[in-house]
Amino acid sequence: MRLVDDYIDEYIDRNMEYLIKEWNLASARDIRGFSHRIQELEGSVDPVKDFCTQASQRLSELEARLKTLKEGSP
Repeated sequence: MRLVDDYIDEYIDRNMEYLIKEWNLASARDIRGFSHRIQELEGSVDPVKDFCTQASQRLSELEARLKTLKEGSP
C-alpha cells in the first residue's frame, strides 16, 4: 500500500498547480486576507444602499417635475 501512496503523493506534487486550476480550488494564497476583503465589501454595502435610495427619490422628484411641465405645456 505504501507504493500506491508514494505514487499518489508524487503525482499530486507534480500536478498540484494544474489540479488547482482544473478543479477551481482555492490555495492558501487565494484565501489570505479573505476575511478582511469581506469586511471591506460589507462596509461598502450601506453607502450603495444610501445612494440607491437617494437616486430613487431624486428620480421620483424629476418625474413629478416633468409631469408638471408636460401638463403646463400647450
